[in-house]
Amino acid sequence: SGNVNASVYSLQLPFSFTYSNNSFNYAQPFNRFGISPEYKWIRLHLGYRNMSFSPFTLAGHSFLGAGLELNPGIFRFGAVYGRFSQKTIPNTVNPLDTLQSPSRKGYSVKIGIGSQKNFADLIFLQIKDDTLSVDTALYRSKTAQANAVFGTHMKFTLFKKVTWETEAAVSLLTKDLSNAQPFETGNATLQNMIGAFNVNSSSEYSTAILTSLNYTAQKYSVGLQYRRIDPNYQSFGAYYFNTDIENITINTKFRLLKDKVSVSGNIGLQNDNLRGNKASQSSRVISMANVGYNSGKAFSVSGSFSNYSINQQAGRLPLNDTIKLYQSNRNISLTPILSFSNPKHQQMVQLNLSLMDLIDHNEFTASNTEVNSRMALLNYFLSDVKSGISVNGGINYTSMSSVYSSQVIFGINADAGKSFLKGKLNGHAGISVSRSDLNENLGWVNTATASVTYKPHPKHLLKLNLSHMQNRYPSTSTVKSFNETKALLSYAYKF
Repeated sequence: SGNVNASVYSLQLPFSFTYSNNSFNYAQPFNRFGISPEYKWIRLHLGYRNMSFSPFTLAGHSFLGAGLELNPGIFRFGAVYGRFSQKTIPNTVNPLDTLQSPSRKGYSVKIGIGSQKNFADLIFLQIKDDTLSVDTALYRSKTAQANAVFGTHMKFTLFKKVTWETEAAVSLLTKDLSNAQPFETGNATLQNMIGAFNVNSSSEYSTAILTSLNYTAQKYSVGLQYRRIDPNYQSFGAYYFNTDIENITINTKFRLLKDKVSVSGNIGLQNDNLRGNKASQSSRVISMANVGYNSGKAFSVSGSFSNYSINQQAGRLPLNDTIKLYQSNRNISLTPILSFSNPKHQQMVQLNLSLMDLIDHNEFTASNTEVNSRMALLNYFLSDVKSGISVNGGINYTSMSSVYSSQVIFGINADAGKSFLKGKLNGHAGISVSRSDLNENLGWVNTATASVTYKPHPKHLLKLNLSHMQNRYPSTSTVKSFNETKALLSYAYKF
């Protein structure tokens, strides 16, 4: 695969391609080509491309066709037409082994006004399957479908510091185009309006909305976000949605003590079962915080904390406490740093500490599900500016445990490098020695690496990587010993 970007005066010509090896089973080596020329406020898309109008409508889905984007002044226009999915050819030996994909074609249009900071867009998308490309004889459960999406995307800046942004969409999905039973609305006018969107008794609609309100000042900001996506929400112009979800989140960040301290974080509530038809409902608490301190001299430290919990509640049916899901995932990290620099040398001492726990609050399942890990790394870095020599060394400790397995690894590591020929030639060598205790099986995990990089010309680069890993456990151990040696020679050319 590759990308080539050519610029001729004000005309931008980006090309991209993908090439696959020819073989007996595949006789189309050159299979993807696309170009998106751009001139001032006009941009054209031809071939295999992707475009995005909003996350809930057309959101980066690849297509084979043509697209156009116009942004003259405050006018915002976009349009695309093409094939969004190609029909798959069934495996003649076992047709049911082939994932059925019909030919899917359609279009999308965006019309709006505004700039990057203030705009309002209206979006429409309609994509449907080719009924002739669905082989019901081979795939009896597969039917031709159609999808129409109406969406809007707006963003406004109020009073220079308040920003309001909203994305909303209504998706109309018809699951079976061959269904002859009409979609009854009881309203003649509405019946005529929806008649153009391939609706029948298999059609259903769903909605999605994401809205946020943010206040930003010089040293702090605060925001409120609400998101709701109905169950089974789909857009044929996007690949995936996390559906049946509703959450509200408060976020903030600020700086203190003459900008030496920075704090950011958020907290929110999330739940599913929006239509009340599930046997159970899950509620989650989401919280996260990051804190950093920079003295402006030698010392700095950063830390983070996150806690995500999920609590299952009764829905249509009573919930059995013995299998109830009630868990918390807690992560804590701390990284203090000491750095010393002068024109000749650069030095740094860094400590990394992290903790992760999966805590099960259900006493009936906790013994089988809880997991925890601990990690500590202490490293020292030294770089000599004049000679081009750099060295680093450190010690490490990692432990991971659950009801099924436990492992403790601790060891040392060292690395050294030097540049030659005014930076054109660089070499590195490193070694690490670790003691491993895997389920009370003691062993050694040793690694040696070396690399040489040579750049004789700004456009040419040669690199050689060598590595050898040795896992050594006693012959009586249940863990197998092995050696692994790798060599990689690479060449890069920059146009």
